[in-house]
Amino acid sequence: MAALRVIDFSEEEIDCIFRIVAAILHLGNLLECGEEALATALTHRTIEARGDVVCTPLSVDQAGSCRDALAKATYERLFNWLVERLNASLRSTVKAKKTLLGILDIYGFEIFNKNGYEQFCINYCNEKLQQVFIELTLKSEQEEYRREGIQWEQVTYFDNKIICIISLMDDECLRPGDATDLTLLAVLNKQLADHKHFSSYETVSTHDKVGVSTHDKGGVSTHDKVGVKGGVSTHDKVGVSTHDKQKKTFGKEEFRLQHYAGEVSYSIQGFLDKNNDLLYRDLKQTIVITWALQAELVAKKRPVTAATQFKLSLSKLMSILMSKEPSYVRTIKPNDHKRPLDFDQQLVSHQVKYLGLMENLRVRRAGFAYRRSYEIFLERYKSLSSKTWPNFKGSPKDGVKHIVEALKYSEDEYRMGATKLFIRLPKTLFRTEDAYQARKHELATYLQARVKGVQQRRRYLRLKEAVTCIAKHWRAVAARRLLVRRRWAASVVRMCVLDVVVVDVVVGVVVVDVVVVDVVVVDVVVVVDVV
Repeated sequence: MAALRVIDFSEEEIDCIFRIVAAILHLGNLLECGEEALATALTHRTIEARGDVVCTPLSVDQAGSCRDALAKATYERLFNWLVERLNASLRSTVKAKKTLLGILDIYGFEIFNKNGYEQFCINYCNEKLQQVFIELTLKSEQEEYRREGIQWEQVTYFDNKIICIISLMDDECLRPGDATDLTLLAVLNKQLADHKHFSSYETVSTHDKVGVSTHDKGGVSTHDKVGVKGGVSTHDKVGVSTHDKQKKTFGKEEFRLQHYAGEVSYSIQGFLDKNNDLLYRDLKQTIVITWALQAELVAKKRPVTAATQFKLSLSKLMSILMSKEPSYVRTIKPNDHKRPLDFDQQLVSHQVKYLGLMENLRVRRAGFAYRRSYEIFLERYKSLSSKTWPNFKGSPKDGVKHIVEALKYSEDEYRMGATKLFIRLPKTLFRTEDAYQARKHELATYLQARVKGVQQRRRYLRLKEAVTCIAKHWRAVAARRLLVRRRWAASVVRMCVLDVVVVDVVVGVVVVDVVVVDVVVVDVVVVVDVV
Protein backbone atom coordinates (compact mmCIF):
# COMPACT_ATOMS: atom_id res chain seq x y z
CA MET A 1 0.00 0.00 0.00
CA ALA A 2 2.87 2.34 0.73
CA ALA A 3 4.26 1.73 -2.75
CA LEU A 4 0.88 2.55 -4.31
CA ARG A 5 0.70 5.79 -2.33
CA VAL A 6 4.20 6.75 -3.48
CA ILE A 7 3.07 6.68 -7.11
CA ASP A 8 -0.01 8.80 -6.35
CA PHE A 9 -2.73 6.14 -6.03
CA SER A 10 -5.64 7.53 -4.08
CA GLU A 11 -7.12 5.71 -1.09
CA GLU A 12 -10.27 5.07 -3.09
CA GLU A 13 -8.29 3.45 -5.92
CA ILE A 14 -6.30 1.29 -3.50
CA ASP A 15 -9.48 0.16 -1.80
CA CYS A 16 -11.04 -0.67 -5.18
CA ILE A 17 -8.01 -2.77 -6.17
CA PHE A 18 -8.19 -4.87 -3.01
CA ARG A 19 -11.94 -5.27 -3.38
CA ILE A 20 -11.53 -6.61 -6.92
CA VAL A 21 -8.79 -9.03 -5.91
CA ALA A 22 -10.87 -10.20 -2.97
CA ALA A 23 -13.88 -10.55 -5.25
CA ILE A 24 -11.94 -12.86 -7.51
CA LEU A 25 -11.12 -15.03 -4.51
CA HIS A 26 -14.62 -14.85 -3.06
CA LEU A 27 -16.73 -14.49 -6.17
CA GLY A 28 -20.07 -12.85 -5.53
CA ASN A 29 -19.55 -11.84 -1.91
CA LEU A 30 -17.90 -8.49 -2.62
CA LEU A 31 -19.14 -7.65 -6.12
CA GLU A 32 -22.36 -6.24 -4.66
CA CYS A 33 -24.45 -8.44 -6.96
CA GLY A 34 -27.78 -9.89 -5.96
CA GLU A 35 -27.43 -13.51 -4.90
CA GLU A 36 -30.24 -14.75 -7.13
CA ALA A 37 -29.10 -12.75 -10.18
CA LEU A 38 -25.51 -13.95 -9.86
CA ALA A 39 -26.59 -17.57 -9.32
CA THR A 40 -28.79 -17.47 -12.41
CA ALA A 41 -26.02 -15.90 -14.51
CA LEU A 42 -23.54 -18.56 -13.39
CA THR A 43 -25.83 -21.53 -14.02
CA HIS A 44 -27.84 -20.47 -17.08
CA ARG A 45 -27.15 -19.15 -20.54
CA THR A 46 -29.46 -17.10 -22.74
CA ILE A 47 -29.30 -17.79 -26.47
CA GLU A 48 -30.88 -15.53 -29.10
CA ALA A 49 -31.59 -17.15 -32.46
CA ARG A 50 -33.72 -15.49 -35.14
CA GLY A 51 -35.65 -13.45 -32.64
CA ASP A 52 -36.26 -16.32 -30.23
CA VAL A 53 -34.73 -16.21 -26.76
CA VAL A 54 -33.95 -19.51 -25.07
CA CYS A 55 -32.62 -19.86 -21.52
CA THR A 56 -30.53 -23.01 -21.24
CA PRO A 57 -29.24 -24.40 -17.93
CA LEU A 58 -25.54 -25.16 -17.74
CA SER A 59 -23.96 -28.36 -16.55
CA VAL A 60 -21.77 -28.43 -13.47
CA ASP A 61 -18.61 -28.31 -15.57
CA GLN A 62 -20.00 -25.50 -17.75
CA ALA A 63 -21.01 -23.50 -14.68
CA GLY A 64 -17.51 -23.95 -13.26
CA SER A 65 -16.01 -22.75 -16.53
CA CYS A 66 -18.37 -19.77 -16.47
CA ARG A 67 -17.26 -18.93 -12.94
CA ASP A 68 -13.59 -19.18 -13.95
CA ALA A 69 -14.25 -17.03 -17.01
CA LEU A 70 -15.71 -14.29 -14.81
CA ALA A 71 -12.74 -14.43 -12.45
CA LYS A 72 -10.28 -14.28 -15.34
CA ALA A 73 -12.13 -11.43 -17.08
CA THR A 74 -12.27 -9.44 -13.84
CA TYR A 75 -8.58 -9.98 -13.18
CA GLU A 76 -7.75 -9.04 -16.78
CA ARG A 77 -9.64 -5.76 -16.47
CA LEU A 78 -7.84 -5.00 -13.21
CA PHE A 79 -4.46 -5.81 -14.72
CA ASN A 80 -5.06 -3.63 -17.80
CA TRP A 81 -6.30 -0.76 -15.66
CA LEU A 82 -3.25 -1.03 -13.39
CA VAL A 83 -0.91 -0.86 -16.37
CA GLU A 84 -2.65 2.24 -17.74
CA ARG A 85 -2.76 3.85 -14.30
CA LEU A 86 0.94 3.19 -13.66
CA ASN A 87 1.88 4.58 -17.07
CA ALA A 88 -0.17 7.70 -16.40
CA SER A 89 1.43 8.16 -12.98
CA LEU A 90 4.99 7.60 -14.19
CA ARG A 91 4.64 9.58 -17.41
CA SER A 92 6.97 12.54 -17.68
CA THR A 93 5.29 15.94 -17.56
CA VAL A 94 8.16 17.62 -19.41
CA LYS A 95 7.70 17.76 -23.15
CA ALA A 96 10.89 16.56 -24.76
CA LYS A 97 12.09 14.40 -27.60
CA LYS A 98 10.77 10.88 -27.10
CA THR A 99 13.37 8.13 -27.20
CA LEU A 100 11.94 4.73 -26.38
CA LEU A 101 13.83 1.66 -25.23
CA GLY A 102 11.51 -1.31 -24.77
CA ILE A 103 12.46 -4.65 -23.20
CA LEU A 104 10.40 -7.74 -24.02
CA ASP A 105 10.99 -10.59 -21.59
CA ILE A 106 8.66 -13.43 -22.50
CA TYR A 107 8.17 -16.96 -21.23
CA GLY A 108 10.31 -19.60 -22.87
CA PHE A 109 9.45 -22.71 -24.81
CA GLU A 110 7.68 -25.35 -22.68
CA ILE A 111 7.97 -29.12 -23.15
CA PHE A 112 6.59 -31.22 -20.28
CA ASN A 113 5.72 -34.88 -19.91
CA LYS A 114 2.11 -33.92 -20.53
CA ASN A 115 1.40 -30.80 -22.56
CA GLY A 116 -2.02 -29.23 -22.91
CA TYR A 117 -3.79 -26.13 -24.12
CA GLU A 118 -1.66 -23.74 -22.07
CA GLN A 119 1.61 -25.14 -23.45
CA PHE A 120 0.14 -24.95 -26.94
CA CYS A 121 -0.52 -21.20 -26.56
CA ILE A 122 2.88 -20.52 -24.99
CA ASN A 123 4.73 -22.46 -27.68
CA TYR A 124 2.65 -20.74 -30.36
CA CYS A 125 3.86 -17.40 -28.99
CA ASN A 126 7.48 -18.56 -29.06
CA GLU A 127 6.99 -19.84 -32.59
CA LYS A 128 5.75 -16.41 -33.70
CA LEU A 129 8.70 -14.70 -32.00
CA GLN A 130 11.05 -17.11 -33.75
CA GLN A 131 9.42 -16.24 -37.07
CA VAL A 132 10.04 -12.54 -36.39
CA PHE A 133 13.66 -13.36 -35.56
CA ILE A 134 13.99 -15.29 -38.83
CA GLU A 135 12.22 -12.54 -40.76
CA LEU A 136 14.48 -9.80 -39.41
CA THR A 137 17.74 -11.73 -39.64
CA LEU A 138 18.02 -14.80 -41.83
CA LYS A 139 15.16 -14.40 -44.28
CA SER A 140 15.46 -10.66 -44.90
CA GLU A 141 19.24 -10.97 -45.21
CA GLN A 142 19.12 -13.66 -47.87
CA GLU A 143 16.24 -12.05 -49.75
CA GLU A 144 18.21 -8.81 -49.96
CA TYR A 145 21.14 -10.66 -51.53
CA ARG A 146 18.77 -12.20 -54.06
CA ARG A 147 17.21 -8.82 -54.93
CA GLU A 148 20.60 -7.19 -55.35
CA GLY A 149 21.88 -10.00 -57.58
CA ILE A 150 24.64 -11.06 -55.18
CA GLN A 151 25.92 -14.59 -55.69
CA TRP A 152 24.86 -16.45 -52.58
CA GLU A 153 24.63 -20.03 -51.40
CA GLN A 154 21.26 -20.34 -49.68
CA VAL A 155 21.39 -21.23 -45.98
CA THR A 156 18.46 -23.44 -44.97
CA TYR A 157 16.64 -22.81 -41.72
CA PHE A 158 13.53 -24.10 -39.97
CA ASP A 159 10.59 -22.01 -41.12
CA ASN A 160 7.32 -23.38 -39.76
CA LYS A 161 4.50 -23.06 -42.24
CA ILE A 162 1.03 -21.96 -41.24
CA ILE A 163 -0.94 -24.90 -39.83
CA CYS A 164 -4.19 -23.06 -38.93
CA ILE A 165 -4.89 -25.14 -35.83
CA ILE A 166 -6.43 -22.14 -34.07
CA SER A 167 -8.84 -21.50 -36.95
CA LEU A 168 -9.88 -25.16 -37.04
CA MET A 169 -10.34 -25.13 -33.27
CA ASP A 170 -12.53 -22.01 -33.46
CA ASP A 171 -14.65 -23.55 -36.21
CA GLU A 172 -15.18 -26.62 -34.07
CA CYS A 173 -16.13 -24.47 -31.08
CA LEU A 174 -18.70 -22.49 -33.07
CA ARG A 175 -20.28 -25.23 -35.16
CA PRO A 176 -23.74 -26.51 -34.18
CA GLY A 177 -23.96 -29.92 -32.61
CA ASP A 178 -22.01 -31.69 -29.94
CA ALA A 179 -18.36 -30.77 -30.45
CA THR A 180 -15.86 -32.62 -28.31
CA ASP A 181 -12.11 -32.84 -28.04
CA LEU A 182 -12.13 -36.07 -30.05
CA THR A 183 -14.14 -34.50 -32.87
CA LEU A 184 -11.57 -31.68 -32.91
CA LEU A 185 -8.76 -34.21 -33.16
CA ALA A 186 -10.60 -35.93 -36.02
CA VAL A 187 -10.85 -32.60 -37.85
CA LEU A 188 -7.13 -31.97 -37.33
CA ASN A 189 -6.28 -35.45 -38.62
CA LYS A 190 -8.39 -34.88 -41.72
CA GLN A 191 -7.28 -31.34 -42.54
CA LEU A 192 -3.59 -31.66 -41.61
CA ALA A 193 -2.85 -35.22 -42.65
CA ASP A 194 -0.43 -34.07 -45.35
CA HIS A 195 1.31 -31.40 -43.29
CA LYS A 196 4.89 -32.39 -42.54
CA HIS A 197 4.89 -30.66 -39.14
CA PHE A 198 1.75 -32.39 -37.85
CA SER A 199 1.35 -36.01 -36.82
CA SER A 200 -0.93 -38.11 -34.64
CA TYR A 201 -1.87 -41.73 -34.00
CA GLU A 202 -4.02 -41.76 -37.14
CA THR A 203 -1.60 -39.93 -39.46
CA VAL A 204 1.72 -41.44 -38.36
CA SER A 205 1.74 -43.92 -41.25
CA THR A 206 1.74 -41.03 -43.72
CA HIS A 207 4.78 -39.31 -42.22
CA ASP A 208 6.90 -42.06 -40.71
CA LYS A 209 6.57 -45.03 -43.01
CA VAL A 210 9.97 -45.96 -44.42
CA GLY A 211 10.75 -47.09 -47.95
CA VAL A 212 8.51 -45.25 -50.43
CA SER A 213 8.59 -46.83 -53.89
CA THR A 214 9.69 -44.95 -56.97
CA HIS A 215 7.57 -46.90 -59.45
CA ASP A 216 5.78 -43.73 -60.41
CA LYS A 217 8.99 -42.48 -61.99
CA GLY A 218 9.12 -45.49 -64.30
CA GLY A 219 11.31 -48.58 -64.21
CA VAL A 220 12.15 -50.64 -61.16
CA SER A 221 12.60 -48.97 -57.80
CA THR A 222 15.90 -49.16 -56.00
CA HIS A 223 14.13 -50.72 -53.04
CA ASP A 224 12.94 -53.59 -55.23
CA LYS A 225 16.49 -54.28 -56.37
CA VAL A 226 18.05 -54.40 -52.92
CA GLY A 227 17.43 -56.76 -49.99
CA VAL A 228 14.69 -59.06 -51.29
CA LYS A 229 14.47 -62.34 -49.38
CA GLY A 230 11.59 -64.75 -49.63
CA GLY A 231 9.43 -62.35 -51.57
CA VAL A 232 9.48 -59.61 -48.91
CA SER A 233 11.83 -56.66 -49.35
CA THR A 234 14.00 -55.41 -46.53
CA HIS A 235 12.53 -51.93 -46.70
CA ASP A 236 9.02 -53.31 -46.22
CA LYS A 237 10.11 -55.00 -42.99
CA VAL A 238 11.75 -51.84 -41.77
CA GLY A 239 8.76 -49.77 -42.76
CA VAL A 240 6.30 -51.90 -40.88
CA SER A 241 8.39 -52.10 -37.75
CA THR A 242 9.11 -48.38 -37.76
CA HIS A 243 5.44 -47.65 -38.32
CA ASP A 244 4.46 -49.81 -35.34
CA LYS A 245 7.10 -48.21 -33.13
CA GLN A 246 5.96 -44.71 -34.09
CA LYS A 247 2.33 -45.52 -33.32
CA LYS A 248 3.31 -46.79 -29.90
CA THR A 249 4.78 -43.38 -29.04
CA PHE A 250 1.39 -41.70 -29.59
CA GLY A 251 -1.64 -41.71 -27.37
CA LYS A 252 -4.96 -41.92 -29.17
CA GLU A 253 -5.90 -38.50 -27.76
CA GLU A 254 -2.62 -36.80 -28.70
CA PHE A 255 -1.20 -34.94 -31.64
CA ARG A 256 2.37 -33.90 -32.24
CA LEU A 257 3.74 -30.65 -33.70
CA GLN A 258 7.23 -30.08 -35.02
CA HIS A 259 8.31 -26.77 -33.52
CA TYR A 260 11.61 -25.04 -34.14
CA ALA A 261 12.67 -26.25 -30.68
CA GLY A 262 11.74 -29.85 -31.36
CA GLU A 263 8.73 -32.14 -31.38
CA VAL A 264 6.03 -31.60 -28.75
CA SER A 265 3.11 -33.95 -28.10
CA TYR A 266 -0.12 -32.31 -26.92
CA SER A 267 -3.05 -33.95 -25.20
CA ILE A 268 -6.30 -32.90 -26.88
CA GLN A 269 -8.20 -33.14 -23.59
CA GLY A 270 -9.61 -29.79 -22.49
CA PHE A 271 -8.79 -27.91 -25.70
CA LEU A 272 -12.38 -27.00 -26.58
CA ASP A 273 -13.46 -26.17 -23.04
CA LYS A 274 -10.45 -23.93 -22.44
CA ASN A 275 -10.78 -22.33 -25.85
CA ASN A 276 -14.46 -21.64 -25.09
CA ASP A 277 -13.39 -19.62 -22.06
CA LEU A 278 -16.16 -17.12 -22.73
CA LEU A 279 -17.82 -14.56 -20.54
CA TYR A 280 -21.47 -15.13 -21.46
CA ARG A 281 -23.65 -12.09 -22.00
CA ASP A 282 -25.93 -12.99 -19.06
CA LEU A 283 -23.07 -12.94 -16.60
CA LYS A 284 -21.55 -9.84 -18.13
CA GLN A 285 -24.90 -8.07 -17.98
CA THR A 286 -25.28 -8.89 -14.30
CA ILE A 287 -21.88 -7.41 -13.46
CA VAL A 288 -22.04 -4.26 -15.61
CA ILE A 289 -25.50 -3.35 -14.32
CA THR A 290 -24.25 -3.68 -10.75
CA TRP A 291 -21.20 -1.52 -11.46
CA ALA A 292 -23.01 0.96 -13.77
CA LEU A 293 -21.11 -0.02 -16.92
CA GLN A 294 -24.09 -0.35 -19.27
CA ALA A 295 -22.10 1.13 -22.19
CA GLU A 296 -20.23 -2.17 -22.52
CA LEU A 297 -23.41 -4.06 -23.43
CA VAL A 298 -23.73 -2.35 -26.81
CA ALA A 299 -21.92 -5.09 -28.76
CA LYS A 300 -24.03 -8.19 -29.36
CA LYS A 301 -21.47 -10.20 -31.30
CA ARG A 302 -20.28 -13.46 -29.91
CA PRO A 303 -16.98 -12.85 -28.11
CA VAL A 304 -13.92 -14.37 -29.69
CA THR A 305 -12.38 -17.51 -28.28
CA ALA A 306 -9.45 -17.49 -25.89
CA ALA A 307 -6.99 -18.62 -28.57
CA THR A 308 -8.18 -15.94 -30.99
CA GLN A 309 -7.82 -13.27 -28.30
CA PHE A 310 -4.31 -14.49 -27.65
CA LYS A 311 -3.59 -14.57 -31.38
CA LEU A 312 -4.83 -10.99 -31.93
CA SER A 313 -2.84 -9.70 -28.96
CA LEU A 314 0.23 -11.47 -30.27
CA SER A 315 -0.29 -10.02 -33.75
CA LYS A 316 -0.22 -6.50 -32.30
CA LEU A 317 3.02 -7.32 -30.52
CA MET A 318 4.51 -8.72 -33.73
CA SER A 319 3.52 -5.55 -35.62
CA ILE A 320 5.30 -3.42 -33.03
CA LEU A 321 8.44 -5.57 -33.22
CA MET A 322 8.48 -5.50 -37.02
CA SER A 323 8.21 -1.69 -37.04
CA LYS A 324 11.20 -1.27 -34.71
CA GLU A 325 14.84 -2.28 -34.82
CA PRO A 326 14.99 -5.06 -32.23
CA SER A 327 18.19 -6.52 -30.84
CA TYR A 328 18.08 -10.08 -29.58
CA VAL A 329 19.63 -11.38 -26.38
CA ARG A 330 19.72 -15.17 -26.50
CA THR A 331 20.16 -16.81 -23.11
CA ILE A 332 21.76 -20.25 -22.93
CA LYS A 333 21.11 -22.38 -19.84
CA PRO A 334 24.36 -24.25 -18.99
CA ASN A 335 22.66 -26.97 -16.91
CA ASP A 336 19.32 -28.01 -15.47
CA HIS A 337 20.51 -27.95 -11.84
CA LYS A 338 21.27 -24.22 -11.42
CA ARG A 339 24.83 -25.04 -10.40
CA PRO A 340 27.79 -22.77 -11.17
CA LEU A 341 30.70 -24.03 -13.27
CA ASP A 342 28.58 -26.94 -14.54
CA PHE A 343 28.51 -27.08 -18.35
CA ASP A 344 26.15 -29.62 -19.90
CA GLN A 345 27.39 -29.88 -23.47
CA GLN A 346 24.39 -31.83 -24.73
CA LEU A 347 21.92 -29.36 -23.24
CA VAL A 348 23.80 -26.35 -24.60
CA SER A 349 24.14 -27.93 -28.05
CA HIS A 350 20.41 -28.56 -28.13
CA GLN A 351 19.64 -24.92 -27.26
CA VAL A 352 22.09 -23.60 -29.83
CA LYS A 353 20.46 -25.80 -32.43
CA TYR A 354 16.79 -25.02 -31.81
CA LEU A 355 17.42 -21.27 -31.33
CA GLY A 356 18.76 -21.15 -34.87
CA LEU A 357 22.10 -19.74 -33.79
CA MET A 358 24.15 -21.94 -36.12
CA GLU A 359 22.17 -20.80 -39.16
CA ASN A 360 22.55 -17.22 -38.01
CA LEU A 361 26.30 -17.64 -37.64
CA ARG A 362 26.59 -19.19 -41.09
CA VAL A 363 24.71 -16.28 -42.63
CA ARG A 364 26.83 -13.76 -40.74
CA ARG A 365 30.11 -15.44 -41.65
CA ALA A 366 29.25 -15.95 -45.30
CA GLY A 367 27.36 -12.68 -45.58
CA PHE A 368 28.36 -9.05 -45.67
CA ALA A 369 28.82 -6.99 -42.55
CA TYR A 370 28.12 -3.64 -44.22
CA ARG A 371 25.83 -2.51 -46.99
CA ARG A 372 24.97 0.99 -48.16
CA SER A 373 23.27 2.51 -51.16
CA TYR A 374 25.60 3.94 -53.76
CA GLU A 375 24.33 7.48 -53.20
CA ILE A 376 25.07 7.46 -49.48
CA PHE A 377 28.46 5.76 -49.87
CA LEU A 378 29.53 8.17 -52.63
CA GLU A 379 28.41 11.20 -50.65
CA ARG A 380 30.49 10.18 -47.64
CA TYR A 381 33.65 8.80 -49.26
CA LYS A 382 33.91 10.75 -52.53
CA SER A 383 36.92 12.65 -51.19
CA LEU A 384 38.99 9.42 -51.31
CA SER A 385 39.29 9.49 -55.10
CA SER A 386 40.53 12.31 -57.27
CA LYS A 387 38.00 11.24 -59.92
CA THR A 388 35.03 11.85 -57.64
CA TRP A 389 36.26 14.87 -55.67
CA PRO A 390 34.86 17.46 -55.26
CA ASN A 391 31.94 16.85 -57.63
CA PHE A 392 31.14 13.75 -59.67
CA LYS A 393 28.99 14.05 -62.76
CA GLY A 394 28.42 10.34 -63.47
CA SER A 395 26.12 7.76 -61.86
CA PRO A 396 26.57 6.92 -58.16
CA LYS A 397 27.52 3.33 -59.03
CA ASP A 398 30.36 4.50 -61.31
CA GLY A 399 31.51 6.89 -58.60
CA VAL A 400 31.65 4.05 -56.07
CA LYS A 401 33.69 2.00 -58.55
CA HIS A 402 36.28 4.79 -58.70
CA ILE A 403 36.42 4.92 -54.89
CA VAL A 404 36.83 1.14 -54.63
CA GLU A 405 39.65 1.26 -57.19
CA ALA A 406 41.35 4.08 -55.30
CA LEU A 407 41.15 2.09 -52.05
CA LYS A 408 42.40 -1.08 -53.80
CA TYR A 409 39.73 -3.45 -52.50
CA SER A 410 40.32 -7.12 -53.31
CA GLU A 411 37.59 -9.06 -55.11
CA ASP A 412 36.69 -11.04 -51.98
CA GLU A 413 36.20 -7.94 -49.86
CA TYR A 414 33.17 -6.49 -51.61
CA ARG A 415 30.29 -7.04 -54.02
CA MET A 416 28.41 -4.48 -56.05
CA GLY A 417 24.68 -5.11 -56.18
CA ALA A 418 21.94 -3.45 -58.15
CA THR A 419 21.57 -0.49 -55.77
CA LYS A 420 24.02 -1.13 -52.91
CA LEU A 421 27.66 -1.78 -52.16
CA PHE A 422 28.27 -4.82 -49.92
CA ILE A 423 31.45 -5.06 -47.82
CA ARG A 424 32.16 -8.48 -46.36
CA LEU A 425 34.53 -7.83 -43.45
CA PRO A 426 34.40 -5.11 -40.79
CA LYS A 427 38.16 -4.56 -41.11
CA THR A 428 37.65 -3.42 -44.71
CA LEU A 429 35.13 -0.87 -43.55
CA PHE A 430 37.45 0.24 -40.73
CA ARG A 431 40.27 0.70 -43.22
CA THR A 432 37.97 2.77 -45.41
CA GLU A 433 36.88 4.87 -42.47
CA ASP A 434 40.50 5.43 -41.39
CA ALA A 435 41.36 6.62 -44.89
CA TYR A 436 38.36 8.91 -44.79
CA GLN A 437 39.38 10.38 -41.44
CA ALA A 438 42.95 10.96 -42.67
CA ARG A 439 41.65 12.55 -45.85
CA LYS A 440 39.29 14.68 -43.81
CA HIS A 441 42.22 16.09 -41.82
CA GLU A 442 44.09 16.82 -45.05
CA LEU A 443 41.10 18.61 -46.48
CA ALA A 444 40.61 20.47 -43.22
CA THR A 445 44.23 21.67 -43.31
CA TYR A 446 43.87 22.69 -46.95
CA LEU A 447 40.62 24.51 -46.29
CA GLN A 448 42.08 26.24 -43.24
CA ALA A 449 45.02 27.48 -45.32
CA ARG A 450 42.70 28.73 -48.06
CA VAL A 451 40.44 30.44 -45.55
CA LYS A 452 43.38 32.04 -43.76
CA GLY A 453 44.77 33.22 -47.11
CA VAL A 454 41.46 34.79 -48.05
CA GLN A 455 41.22 36.41 -44.65
CA GLN A 456 44.77 37.84 -44.90
CA ARG A 457 44.16 39.14 -48.42
CA ARG A 458 40.99 40.83 -47.28
CA ARG A 459 42.84 42.32 -44.30
CA TYR A 460 45.63 43.55 -46.56
CA LEU A 461 43.13 45.19 -48.90
CA ARG A 462 41.40 46.85 -45.97
CA LEU A 463 44.74 48.10 -44.61
CA LYS A 464 45.78 49.34 -48.05
CA GLU A 465 42.52 51.16 -48.47
CA ALA A 466 42.85 52.65 -44.99
CA VAL A 467 46.43 53.82 -45.66
CA THR A 468 45.38 55.41 -48.94
CA CYS A 469 42.50 57.15 -47.24
CA ILE A 470 44.68 58.39 -44.40
CA ALA A 471 47.40 59.61 -46.81
CA LYS A 472 44.82 61.40 -48.93
CA HIS A 473 43.37 63.22 -45.96
CA TRP A 474 46.80 63.99 -44.54
CA ARG A 475 47.96 65.48 -47.84
CA ALA A 476 44.82 67.58 -47.93
CA VAL A 477 45.45 68.82 -44.40
CA ALA A 478 49.10 69.56 -45.18
CA ALA A 479 48.15 71.41 -48.36
CA ARG A 480 45.60 73.47 -46.50
CA ARG A 481 48.15 74.29 -43.81
CA LEU A 482 50.74 75.26 -46.46
CA LEU A 483 48.20 77.44 -48.18
CA VAL A 484 47.43 79.18 -44.91
CA ARG A 485 51.11 79.79 -44.21
CA ARG A 486 51.71 81.15 -47.68
CA ARG A 487 48.75 83.48 -47.46
CA TRP A 488 49.94 84.70 -44.07
CA ALA A 489 53.48 85.23 -45.36
CA ALA A 490 52.18 87.07 -48.41
CA SER A 491 50.03 89.33 -46.27
CA VAL A 492 52.98 90.09 -44.01
CA VAL A 493 55.17 90.91 -46.97
CA ARG A 494 52.56 93.24 -48.41
CA MET A 495 52.20 95.02 -45.10
CA CYS A 496 55.95 95.44 -44.74
CA VAL A 497 56.35 96.84 -48.26
CA LEU A 498 53.63 99.40 -47.70
CA ASP A 499 55.14 100.43 -44.38
CA VAL A 500 58.62 100.96 -45.93
CA VAL A 501 57.31 103.16 -48.68
CA VAL A 502 55.42 105.36 -46.27
CA VAL A 503 58.34 105.77 -43.82
CA ASP A 504 60.84 106.67 -46.58
CA VAL A 505 58.71 109.52 -47.74
CA VAL A 506 57.88 111.05 -44.37
CA VAL A 507 60.64 110.31 -41.82
CA GLY A 508 63.53 108.50 -43.41
CA VAL A 509 65.49 105.33 -43.08
CA VAL A 510 66.00 105.64 -39.31
CA VAL A 511 62.29 105.24 -38.56
CA VAL A 512 62.06 102.25 -40.82
CA ASP A 513 64.34 100.26 -38.51
CA VAL A 514 61.93 100.91 -35.68
CA VAL A 515 58.73 99.93 -37.51
CA VAL A 516 59.81 96.78 -39.43
CA VAL A 517 59.39 93.44 -37.59
CA ASP A 518 62.36 91.14 -37.02
CA VAL A 519 61.46 88.47 -39.55
CA VAL A 520 61.56 90.86 -42.47
CA VAL A 521 64.21 93.36 -41.40
CA VAL A 522 66.74 92.22 -43.99
CA ASP A 523 64.23 92.45 -46.80
CA VAL A 524 63.14 95.89 -45.71
CA VAL A 525 66.69 97.14 -45.52
CA VAL A 526 67.37 95.85 -48.98
CA VAL A 527 64.31 97.56 -50.27
CA VAL A 528 65.28 100.80 -48.54
CA ASP A 529 68.78 100.68 -49.95
CA VAL A 530 67.42 100.24 -53.42
CA VAL A 531 65.09 103.17 -52.98
